[in-house]
Amino acid sequence: MGSTTESPVIRLQRLSFVIYEHPDLNTFKRFAQDFGFEEVSSTANETLFAGYGRDPFVYVARAARAGAGKRFVGAGFAAESKEDFEKACAFAGTEKVDTAGRHGGGLAVRITDPNGHEVQVCWGQREQPLPPRGISAEAGRKGRPVINGTLDKARKGEFTRLTPGPAKVHKLGHYGYNTDQYEKTCEWYSQTFNLIPTDVLWAPGREDVDVATFFGLDLGEEYVDHHCFLVARAEALDKPAETTVHHTSFEVEDLDSQMMGHQWLLDVDCERVWGIGRHVHGSQVFDYSHDPSHFTIERYADGDVVNTKYKTLKAEAGNMAVWGPPVPVIRGGEKLTA
Repeated sequence: MGSTTESPVIRLQRLSFVIYEHPDLNTFKRFAQDFGFEEVSSTANETLFAGYGRDPFVYVARAARAGAGKRFVGAGFAAESKEDFEKACAFAGTEKVDTAGRHGGGLAVRITDPNGHEVQVCWGQREQPLPPRGISAEAGRKGRPVINGTLDKARKGEFTRLTPGPAKVHKLGHYGYNTDQYEKTCEWYSQTFNLIPTDVLWAPGREDVDVATFFGLDLGEEYVDHHCFLVARAEALDKPAETTVHHTSFEVEDLDSQMMGHQWLLDVDCERVWGIGRHVHGSQVFDYSHDPSHFTIERYADGDVVNTKYKTLKAEAGNMAVWGPPVPVIRGGEKLTA
């Protein structure tokens, strides 16, 4: 995973939030509760949702402008230092974001990427206090259930009892999009920020043509999520070559929470996309749904973490899951449903 540049312009500390515009904000707000978000701030045209992690919010849902359809706006990151935030302020074309009254406060600027999406760089936000342990579906919220193996019976005289309901979101894990400017987009992100490739996939039968890059943050020896950003080549998707959001993914505590949340979404008739299964690249146990605006949104558990000692993996595209339902058409498979 070694660094692609000795001196990136702006060093980021973590991915923090995404921004979407929805034609029916109230309908999305109902979905968000079932998905596992907590509403922390709301106006007539914008609602902020948080997880139980340190970020003051992880999802910004805005009402789409009159006559306009749904839209993916962009994402926000926390700067690694005040110096890096100042570098972001000085970046060509940067615009100041009005954070007055925004939950969590702080400062933010907006940079526009080659595809017209926002990258907000933030500094000085008030972080939420972390709970003593991750919030699980285990009854009483005491933490993830203790697992009894075939030989090691760690849970003695105690029972696993799970609480029905949404899987509580911890944080925003990653997002990504398909673009008809694949090389330009990968170059821009890797040269502008401390984003470096963890896994790079090539087209089936064409090792000379890369079709997807998973980017993680270069924080040196510190372990970080396998990827926080994904760029895929639009021309490889058997669709018109255009830029479209791929999906956004949020972390939950454990496999039982994932399964209970999956069941909850089935019970409220959420439109399913794919899952539950386990990915190859990043190893997450995934569960994809459609929100009411038909954006793809994922919950995941048990993802890989790496640091700069990890060597970038190159592999053929197509091996998307170790186990799980057949890959649906929307993800390049042959099945209409998952």
